[in-house]
Amino acid sequence: MGLGDELSKYIPKDFGKKKKKKQTDTATDAAAGAPTKKHVEEKNNDVVRKPEPEKSTLPAATATSRGDSAEDENEFPVKQHIVLRGHKKAVSTLAWDNTGDLLVSGEHGPRLQFWNFGGMSGSYESFRTVEPYEGQQIHAAKFNRTGDLLLCATGDPRAKLLARDGRTVREFKRGDMYVIDMRRTKGHVAALTSVDWSPVHSDVFITASADATVRVWNCERPMCQDHIIVAKTKTRGMRVAVTACAYSGDGSMIASAQQDGAISVWAAKGPFLRPSSHMDDAHAQGTETSCVAFAPNGRHLASRGGDDTVKLWDIRSLRTPLATAHALPSAGREANLIFSPTGRHILTGVAHDASQSPASPNGMVAALDSGDLTVSRHIGVPLSGNVMGVQWHQQIDQLAVASTSGDIAVLYSPETSVRGATLCAGKSRRPTSVLPAAEPVGPIITPHALPLFREDNMPISSKRRREKARDDPVLSKKPRMPLHGHGRGGAIGVNETQHIMKSIIKDTMRDEDPREALLKFAEAAESDPKFIAPAYKKSQDKPVFDYDSTDDPPSMRRRK
Repeated sequence: MGLGDELSKYIPKDFGKKKKKKQTDTATDAAAGAPTKKHVEEKNNDVVRKPEPEKSTLPAATATSRGDSAEDENEFPVKQHIVLRGHKKAVSTLAWDNTGDLLVSGEHGPRLQFWNFGGMSGSYESFRTVEPYEGQQIHAAKFNRTGDLLLCATGDPRAKLLARDGRTVREFKRGDMYVIDMRRTKGHVAALTSVDWSPVHSDVFITASADATVRVWNCERPMCQDHIIVAKTKTRGMRVAVTACAYSGDGSMIASAQQDGAISVWAAKGPFLRPSSHMDDAHAQGTETSCVAFAPNGRHLASRGGDDTVKLWDIRSLRTPLATAHALPSAGREANLIFSPTGRHILTGVAHDASQSPASPNGMVAALDSGDLTVSRHIGVPLSGNVMGVQWHQQIDQLAVASTSGDIAVLYSPETSVRGATLCAGKSRRPTSVLPAAEPVGPIITPHALPLFREDNMPISSKRRREKARDDPVLSKKPRMPLHGHGRGGAIGVNETQHIMKSIIKDTMRDEDPREALLKFAEAAESDPKFIAPAYKKSQDKPVFDYDSTDDPPSMRRRK
């Protein structure tokens, strides 16, 4: 070996870090699962057969339905629940803020209750109760997309904005009820029925009313609406109440339902003279179409009718419904429906059917397939009475259900639900202070409070002395207060007897002769003078009077 060969061993032939060679021993290959020589020989001699999967003994439809039911079981957060009790009347509406920590409920009465899950104990009590308008029933309430404003619709024509703590932020204008053309009024003139916020602008909302209008408002302009939508009916000369309204998910469309069963879809940007789509007999005439809701895809519209049906529509053409679900009794004019966050199901409350025997004692929520409106599942609710409203919060994955009995159930799943009801579900109730029972002990005598035992020479502070002097009108030199009431200057009271006597005994001074009245005192003045005569008694001359007769008339002489 030459010198060049020796040096060539230290000169690198490539760049970078050298890769380590893999171990090729049999033990390592066996541990890694590589085929050894023995395995190769066995493979060459025998035919290797893979095990075949077991075939299902159930029909294909049954297996698929069981798989779907398992997925539905995981989709609905209904494993655990809490019950909120505080309303004495049926709960008409539910409103959840964007975080899911605050829930607001309204009843068939004037009260709104605020439920804060973060500050709630195991007793599940609301932290505030508000009456937007005294004596007016709550019809709808909803938070805007930022969760800082709550819009409330009551039996009053004026919408009201509330803060998260229940404070009144703004009150909107009432229209002129004597104006026939509803386009010329600057507000509603009849009770509000429904409200909804724009999903794009946090300060724009719509209100529906029994005065046959849907009005678009801005929070910064409470004295006048921005746009007016007037509902039209086939009955000439009559107004038709608008019972529901809703924005689409992108805020480009507005849907409205009327009391005559008609449904209309309008472009949110206008013009509002004619709807984009309209269907006159969508539901039975004279029934309350209580809710309309857009699907998450923005192309379909679901409606909850008072004729015990739920219908699915294509907003591009409302001539015929895509699907119809029957035998779903409605609990009232505020009954709603919602789409699930995935858009696969439509949830709505179902009232008890009196024809069924026996009737179910608890409420029920029907989950309908959003494609063909077949009932996928009935969700039992631990509440007595009929289910009025349903709300599903997507972020916290919890379901709130309102009942006609006045109770609210919040359903959740421990695996998928966060915040909300899970914050207070494990808390204990606040201890209540137990006061001992009062026992009769007889009269209690405090001798120092009696004047007999009171010591006047007890030392008192200067502050107490000043307070006592202030209360004493003599020491404080309090001026005499003016008297008010009947009588002269308010100092003499006149009762009924005095008034009658005064009318009987009248003052006759005006009928007397003043000369005769003065001559009554002439003799007394001469015999006992008191004023002028005593002053000039010593220096007064004796008066000399002219007693000539003055009966003769004076002679009239003519001047020369």
